[in-house]
Amino acid sequence: MRPTKDRHVDQLPPVSQFKPVGVPMYAVDEIVISVEEMEAIRLADMEGLDQGPAAAQMGISRPTFHRILTKAHAKIAQFLWQAKSLRIEGGNYRVKPCAAGGLRKFNCKACGHEWEVPHGHGGRGCEMSCPQCGAQAASRCR
Repeated sequence: MRPTKDRHVDQLPPVSQFKPVGVPMYAVDEIVISVEEMEAIRLADMEGLDQGPAAAQMGISRPTFHRILTKAHAKIAQFLWQAKSLRIEGGNYRVKPCAAGGLRKFNCKACGHEWEVPHGHGGRGCEMSCPQCGAQAASRCR
């Protein structure tokens, strides 16, 4: 069996877990969806790309993209119809450097402070704390 190549991912999802409202986590079964499956959903369903261009963006073949997308759609349907929790983690992926010279830009929702972190350093943007006020921040490459 051939080793799996890393899939190219533009950005990590801003949230890593979803669950039905009003149901405690211990009471629901969990489905795990990989980061590259979420990227396939983003490219095909949010960006509206055809499978060929989306596959090229991820650095994989069109048939591989189709398999990843089909698997992701099945997991999301199961999550919705069977009222399970959905956790996004793992997979074989590499986050592409941001277009802004390899820097990730962050903006604190609490105090408005903006700062940059070199790509490949620090944690997930939604888990980072503002260096000025200490509040949790959201990130987006600009």
